[in-house]
Amino acid sequence: MAQIEVLQPSDCIGIVDAREVVKQSTEPPPEANPETGAPTALRSFIVRHDPKMLLVPGFLTEMECEHLRQLAEGHFTRSLVGTKDTADGGDASGAPGRASVNGVYAKTAQTRTSTSCMLRPAQSGIVERIEHRVAALAGLPVEQLERLVVVRYAPGEHFNEHHDGKFRPRTVFVYLNELPEGDGGDTFFPHLGLSFVPRAGCAVMWPNARPDGKEDSRMVHAGRAPKTAVKYGFNCFFNDSVVRLMDYPTIDLAEQDAFVVDFRTLGAGRPAPPDAGGAIHTFSFDTEPKVTGVPGFATEAEIDHLFELSNNGSADEAASPGKFQPCPRRLEMPLHLIETASTPAIANLEARLAAVARFPLEHLAPLRVVRCSLKRGFSNRGCGQRAGFLCLSEAGEVFFPHLGLRCQMSTGDLLLWSNAVRAQTVDSDAYGGEGASRTGHQRVVEDMRTLRVHLPVGDATPFGVDISFADAPVRTPGS
Repeated sequence: MAQIEVLQPSDCIGIVDAREVVKQSTEPPPEANPETGAPTALRSFIVRHDPKMLLVPGFLTEMECEHLRQLAEGHFTRSLVGTKDTADGGDASGAPGRASVNGVYAKTAQTRTSTSCMLRPAQSGIVERIEHRVAALAGLPVEQLERLVVVRYAPGEHFNEHHDGKFRPRTVFVYLNELPEGDGGDTFFPHLGLSFVPRAGCAVMWPNARPDGKEDSRMVHAGRAPKTAVKYGFNCFFNDSVVRLMDYPTIDLAEQDAFVVDFRTLGAGRPAPPDAGGAIHTFSFDTEPKVTGVPGFATEAEIDHLFELSNNGSADEAASPGKFQPCPRRLEMPLHLIETASTPAIANLEARLAAVARFPLEHLAPLRVVRCSLKRGFSNRGCGQRAGFLCLSEAGEVFFPHLGLRCQMSTGDLLLWSNAVRAQTVDSDAYGGEGASRTGHQRVVEDMRTLRVHLPVGDATPFGVDISFADAPVRTPGS
């Protein structure tokens, strides 16, 4: 646990509002890059010199804020409180351990009532650009950046006064939406007398340790509850160790040079579909890592049911985003989130998905009906270690450029692949020296070789279902 010195609260409270700061600036706000959606320039303002705290209005664009909220939707679970992982798998207080992520032990606490979603590193091209932007702001290697955590505060939810820990030299917090004026939801530093007003896209950065390496007790802060609206933001924690382990691809083939798998030939002579009592036949392709194909996994009745639940009669009408906000055509567009086990047909489909993926059903996130992206870097890898795609279009094609694989699919065909693996033990000398995570500790390595892009087939817009198996259970018992 953090060793915090009890300090007196400040007698004066300063309100820091990025909107007012921008109004006082003589320079026009930076524009967004029309191709990437990223800001073309950033301006930081020093809020305090000791400890040094920065405010960066417009750190994210409106499109980037919406993209992160969409990625997290359906993956929110009870927020946890993190401490440095210890050699026995528990936290520094000696509490019984749960498997750590990013070298950080996490547990629930009554002091934190919000919900959170931990994104995967480089979950999309946009996420990867944001991660490197955050690292540049912090002046620290991106390898020390823990997985981004999107947080959601419903009215009345809060995170009481806490310290992020001396093992995290920098924290960057970014607000993802606006709240009604006077609705609360501020980030409050009681010992510094500073209250940051939530403004969409605004980033706040602060240190957590003093020059001698001990906790800076002045950095205790609280996420105060919004009164009527839902507040979204995300945490960017920089660890004192290397926590970002990536397996980057060594090949990058053009689509015309890739091996083509036509699911119609795989399914030739296959048995009756599952609802008629037939067996499920899976095909493992000769790639590393393995990609699994299941021709005709979903029946015609199940496909129709998915479109009915999505409030669209067919793929031709699936242009309405439902609960999601519209986004640029180059982005993958979520159209509808299917509530887990919402109908017997959905429950049966989810159970079969878990069986074929060989992953616990409790880890299966809600299915997402999506309009697919036709541009590299804009597909969603998913928040989980294992992911998949169920084709809803009459014809669709998924291209894995780093595996040299093209999969030509039809309605009801399924693809499954891994986003990450528990791989080699971490050597403290190789990853961060004396302060790194302990030697012999297996860590999750992100497998970037399974990045995909959807190819156009005729003039039709490709649609499908994104499937994600989370690292931890995301479904309530019995669902």
